[in-house]
Amino acid sequence: MTDLGSVTWPPAPIKTKRLVLREPEARDRAAFIELFTSPDVGAYIGGPRPRDELERALPETPERRPGHFVIELDGAMIGTIELNRREAEHRSHVRPDAGETELGYLFLREAWGRGYAAEACAAALGWFADALPGEPVVLCTQTANDRSMRLAAKLGFTEVRRFEEWGAEQWLGVWSPVMPSA
Repeated sequence: MTDLGSVTWPPAPIKTKRLVLREPEARDRAAFIELFTSPDVGAYIGGPRPRDELERALPETPERRPGHFVIELDGAMIGTIELNRREAEHRSHVRPDAGETELGYLFLREAWGRGYAAEACAAALGWFADALPGEPVVLCTQTANDRSMRLAAKLGFTEVRRFEEWGAEQWLGVWSPVMPSA
């Protein structure tokens, strides 16, 4: 996320029933390498990265930047969540001026199917809604990614449109925080 305005970064770690969302630390490096080199994780995002390339390129402490959370379970990283401002060059937008924030997430294969993604994404979206009230969030995924499509629905994203990109049908949805009525 490039512009947090007056939002303080990093926030205090966000705790859910089972998880902690926090900044990346040096101890997460091996998990980042596993995440980005996994064929299963990379299936819908262009494939896995070569391990030797990643070993050379990834700094000892993975990049810390506003909107980037490590998801921790019992003291170990199981995935990441990012809330990033989209550039105007993206083909799909929900606002005429672009600049909306996009939710992205990756989880190690062994963390799939246990509800961690829904729990962590809901916590990140709640933090975002508190930090930047009224701001919409978009999510883009391949329609062939059944797990991401189900998660988008569970989190309350609604379809904006579908389009072809990178040789596959993409789905763009939007999430808007519920604003209390006056």
